[in-house]
This record gives sequence, structure tokens and C-alpha cells, in this order.
Amino acid sequence: MKKYLFSAGIIVLTVLTWVCTYSSLPDILATHWGLNGSANGYQTKANAMMMLIGIMIILYILMVIIPKIDPKNNYNTFIRPYMAIFNTMFAVLFVINLMTILTGLGYDLPISYLGNFIVGVIFIVFGNFIQIVKPNYFLGIRTPWTLSSERVWKDTHRVSSKIFVLAGIIMMLAAFLPPVYRVSVIFIAAIGCIILSLLYSYIVYQRQLNK
Repeated sequence: MKKYLFSAGIIVLTVLTWVCTYSSLPDILATHWGLNGSANGYQTKANAMMMLIGIMIILYILMVIIPKIDPKNNYNTFIRPYMAIFNTMFAVLFVINLMTILTGLGYDLPISYLGNFIVGVIFIVFGNFIQIVKPNYFLGIRTPWTLSSERVWKDTHRVSSKIFVLAGIIMMLAAFLPPVYRVSVIFIAAIGCIILSLLYSYIVYQRQLNK
């Protein structure tokens, strides 16, 4: 269970942060922001706390359960990247909780910049680790072609890892563009790297068939 200590610790830290600041927070908190960084979605502080902590608890349950139900049963061979990806997600969720709390306390955060950096970091971490992920049904580029051949899986993830890292860097750099372009760049980069990965898996599969 030691491998789950980081994520469990992040959840506990998040709960403690809410408990320590709850009485100082206003009754209504911003929980969603527009392209220009201005808040455009709100929740009561009780709902915001339960929703954000609830997401972390659900993610923790999934992290523990997924290795037990994967038919390929390969998780022990790539536990390090598996945990790194999930731990990054927990760290990101903690930052989102912290952003919600700090804005509620009156701090003026550069929300529009932080959004790009958060998404970019997720893609970069995912890209760095998927190249050593073994075939499974839950994590990675899961297509009929990659799941049918370990060779196709390996080649696809070797190339896709570079594509995802590049997409993440583009997303982070987009933080310095005018607000109207930021979401478009994130969307194009995200969809682009997914489509390229899917196409490459098909190309590698066809090459294997023609050998």
C-alpha cells in the first residue's frame, strides 16, 4: 500500500486545507473561470468542497481498483508510470482546490495562465510515461490495433509519447497568447495528438500485416 501514500496524503492535505480555511471563506465560491480569467461559475462553499474532494476520492478508488480488473493483468510491469500519471492528476486536483480556496480568500490569481500550464503539465507527464506502459485496457493508446499486437502497442506509444509532450509544451506556450486563442490552441493540440496517435497505430498495424 506504500505506493498509494502520496495520493492519500494529497487527499488528506486537501481536506485539512478546506477545514482550516472554511470559516474564513465566503458563502459563495468561484469554481469556473472564462477565457479572460474572470469567474463565470459559482457554488456554495459546502458544495464546492464536497464536489472537489469527492472527485479526488473517486479517482483514488479507480486508481486502486483498475489494476485488479484489467484482463491483461500487466500493471505490475509498469507500476511506476501508472502511479506517476495518477499522482500527477492528484497534484493537479490539489492545485485546483487551492485556486478555488485562494480566490475565495481574495487573492488575485492569474487563472487564465494557470489553466494552460495545468493542462500542459498533464500532457507532458502522460507523454513521458506512456512509452513504458505495457498493453492494458485502461491506460494508453487503446485501439483494436494496439491491443492486438504488443509490437504495435510499443511502436505506437514510443511515437505518441513525443507527440503528447510536444502538445503539452504548445499548450503551456499558448498561455502567452491573447485569451481568445488559448482554448482553441489547447483544443487543437489535444485533438491533434489523439488523432495522430490513432492514425499511427493503424499505420504500424498495417505494416505488421504486410510483413
